[in-house]
Amino acid sequence: MTAPVVRQFPGTIPDKGQSQTTFDTNVDAFLDWQALQFAPDLVAFVTWADGIRAALIAENLPSLTGKELDAVRVNAAGDGVEFADVTAAGWALLDDADAAAQRVTLGVRVIDAPGTAPLYACRAWVNFNGVGTVAILASGNVSSITDNGLGDYTINFATDMPDNNYAVAGSACSLDERTFQIPSSTSFGGPITKTTSAVRITSMSGGVSRDSANISVAIFR
Repeated sequence: MTAPVVRQFPGTIPDKGQSQTTFDTNVDAFLDWQALQFAPDLVAFVTWADGIRAALIAENLPSLTGKELDAVRVNAAGDGVEFADVTAAGWALLDDADAAAQRVTLGVRVIDAPGTAPLYACRAWVNFNGVGTVAILASGNVSSITDNGLGDYTINFATDMPDNNYAVAGSACSLDERTFQIPSSTSFGGPITKTTSAVRITSMSGGVSRDSANISVAIFR
């Protein structure tokens, strides 16, 4: 394509020897011509840049095949990158805007306590009505309550404990001030039911097992 000629006229616009429209048309044509001259170079540059990007990815990253749910991290040696498997829960944390949102996702509340003594988490808890048809009023990591008889209940965990060495704390209350205890073998005439998946407790009054209107139990490990 031959570059158009932009004619020069003495004087200033509009006293330049031709109409404003003709002058503007000539200038526009010249600018269009310049753009066409550089277009192949611009296209070639984009192609080159895409090639460099692809080469860098191929050289520095492992294969992306089948890695839709993985995250890239620096390896232990610090001289390359690797993929780390991320669960759906992990992605939920990564998608959170800040640490506060991550705590909400985890269901964790910040505990502010004085001193240097360590803090340990409650692994399960439940507050339930043990009279008549047993009903859970509120709970955490408790799937159900089994009514074994008068004052005799089994608390079933939604997620198992790591072992049987957990501590059980609780209280039972009603109008006649019944008390709470973990059963011994003599209380039920059989072995203690304390497993990773459940714990058996009893509500008693005067040494006799009796139902209680409100029972609270917490598990610590």
